[in-house]
Amino acid sequence: MKRKLKYIFFIILLVIALFIFTDIYKVFLPPLEVGEYIAPNYGDVILVLGGGLKTGYQIGYSTEERLNLAVELYRQKKRTIFVSDGSLYRGSPAIKKMVDFLLSKGVERNHIKYEGKSQTTYDNLLFARDLSEKKYAREIIVCTSPYHQKRALLMLSHLKLKSFKIARMDKSEIHYPGTISRRLRNIRLIVREYFAILKFKVLKK
Repeated sequence: MKRKLKYIFFIILLVIALFIFTDIYKVFLPPLEVGEYIAPNYGDVILVLGGGLKTGYQIGYSTEERLNLAVELYRQKKRTIFVSDGSLYRGSPAIKKMVDFLLSKGVERNHIKYEGKSQTTYDNLLFARDLSEKKYAREIIVCTSPYHQKRALLMLSHLKLKSFKIARMDKSEIHYPGTISRRLRNIRLIVREYFAILKFKVLKK
């Protein structure tokens, strides 16, 4: 019995070590990563889903990589960039930080729009549907992180939004963790996302 417990304990330690010191967590990423390459002639609006701020109100990793992807697409073709993010507390600087970031990357001010009321991913994508229904956008490109793409796709399909594509993101923190702390963060993001997808499938929100 003691020997069996030792083996179990050893296996648990080995699994923990593999996740902490290697990129084995990436085997769980492909089902979540459903973005596609965007043709230069596709889309008239780029919708950037907010990914939060770091402590100190600096742009978070997820937010920054989504904004960088939007900038790449903007340089490919000058499309209007809509920043969609909300606030869980009064006076959040998230929208201003995101707009300033885009301006610093050379995006023209008249090509930047924003909405700051969304509290969840579902709210963000309701906003995308509103853009489509009001005929502001014929084709929408959604910029979000690889781990977040599957849930966004499920929600967009649920909302019956047809003229959209989720942009593929090759340059993401999820692919290149760098440090143990970043790797642990990536594991947490992936685990949380699988639970969030399950929650959406059950509750549809």
